[in-house]
Amino acid sequence: MNKLLIIGGPTGIGKSEVAVRLAKRYNGIVIGADSMQIYKGMDIGTGKIRQEEMDGIFHAMIDIVEPDTEYSVQKYCQDAKHAIAAAHAGNRLPIVVGGTGLYIHALLNEQNFADATPDPKIREKYWTIYREQGASHLHDLLQKVDERSAEQIAVNDVKRCIRALEIYEQTGRGKSETVASGKCSYDVSFYVLQTEREQLYAKINRRVDHMFQSGLIDEVQNLQPFWDCHSMQAIGYKEVIAALRAGKDLDQVTDEIKQNSRRYAKRQITFFKWIPFPKVYVAEDFYQNITKTSDTWWQ
Repeated sequence: MNKLLIIGGPTGIGKSEVAVRLAKRYNGIVIGADSMQIYKGMDIGTGKIRQEEMDGIFHAMIDIVEPDTEYSVQKYCQDAKHAIAAAHAGNRLPIVVGGTGLYIHALLNEQNFADATPDPKIREKYWTIYREQGASHLHDLLQKVDERSAEQIAVNDVKRCIRALEIYEQTGRGKSETVASGKCSYDVSFYVLQTEREQLYAKINRRVDHMFQSGLIDEVQNLQPFWDCHSMQAIGYKEVIAALRAGKDLDQVTDEIKQNSRRYAKRQITFFKWIPFPKVYVAEDFYQNITKTSDTWWQ
């Protein structure tokens, strides 16, 4: 029992639905790989699967920490591996599903940042650059030395941007390349969901409209004690928070979130292409395409 099924792809494409159907077919559990769905209370804005949509399938790595909790890629790998081991122990198929390519990349490549311990002097240097020249300049510095990490880290995610620059300065390698030399310890089948770009963008636009109809504004207001936390840099939350603080028209915020979500999806597509691991790109009827090729593999 060392099988691992991975379902990746951009936001809004339907990964969760496919994962649940596969879990029912193969006696599996779902293990989240989303850097924002780990936070409790952040449900609507992250597109988190609802209890009724889980259809009785156990989901791990969702709702595991409070929005003010610091959570690293390394911690994700540790927790996800425990969930995978528990699935194997119960003779169940672990299905990792999510759009945070950095999490999946680290899990598959045994990513290890132990050789880049925190350096207060380096961190303060980059915090000074941020305070004096802004987040965009800091992100540009990362883009020059570690393009892959820059694609995955949002411009306003200053903390992770500084960490990536710190790793590069200490090791001479990008954070995206800092991996252990050993091979992946799992027998992996890795699928990436894809569709036509126009169809994906239309799905994202409808999804954002649904978020507002489902109460995104109320959810953000209920999270007010956490507004200054790193977790609130997630798309959908940062835009609404900025609007509420400035008294802006929320109709404009809807379009802003749609645009930022489309840009994020584009970065996700690029990052999945860069992950150095054999993948199968599945289009059209995702479920039918996957089950045609994975039945023999799992049995």
